[in-house]
Amino acid sequence: MSITEAFYVTKSSALSSDLPSLNLVEQTLHLRKTSKVLLPIALRSEQRALWQDEHDVVLRRMLSSAAWAPFHKQAHSQHCDGELDAPMPWRFHVVGPDACTQLIGYLESRAGESADAKWSRAWQSKVKEMVSACGVLVQATWLPEPLGEGASTDQAPEFDHKNIEHVAAASSAVQSLLLAAQANQWLSYWSSGGILRDEEVFDYMGISRNEKLLGSVFLSPEAHPAARIIEGGLREQRGDVTGWVRWV
Repeated sequence: MSITEAFYVTKSSALSSDLPSLNLVEQTLHLRKTSKVLLPIALRSEQRALWQDEHDVVLRRMLSSAAWAPFHKQAHSQHCDGELDAPMPWRFHVVGPDACTQLIGYLESRAGESADAKWSRAWQSKVKEMVSACGVLVQATWLPEPLGEGASTDQAPEFDHKNIEHVAAASSAVQSLLLAAQANQWLSYWSSGGILRDEEVFDYMGISRNEKLLGSVFLSPEAHPAARIIEGGLREQRGDVTGWVRWV
């Protein structure tokens, strides 16, 4: 039994008393969990070797499933005149297994060549171990309405009704991806991104600066035996439904 399978068996058994009364969709919702996987970069090549052609097939199926997330407003035309021209107000940029290895090298080189403290801090953070441990990384962005002439790309988007709807739609797409990962027993972690949301990293990945990072989603179909898996700290604090639902 792999470390990933053992992790799921342990967690599934903890909820086994509730699961029989739930349908398959509800079971997936209950079992989905945050799994931050960390692996020393010295073992990255071994983690890379765990990725098989079948994982590509499953990943494409998962991404296709995420496309069915609801959205109310179409993305502004400025976001739809390039290679990615879908009307949904989100984009998924997939950093594949080899590209993840290269990303580690990029972050290391920037930390070594730049006096800018942000790169040194980033290299000392857990991000390199998270990239090392994953199968693929998905840079999930949302597409804000243009600010108008003269606005800089680092200016925060207006938090108006349309942009709120765009963020909600993009978040739904990410959650759909996480649920698809759970259905396939992949480990997943929705990170705020840290240095991966930096505009220079966007440039390196070929992501438009007009897009805004909603999250860096780390996906692992199989964890390395030496990997460390950290669960989300808030999972058990949800409490009963009566704590956040009221009937009018």
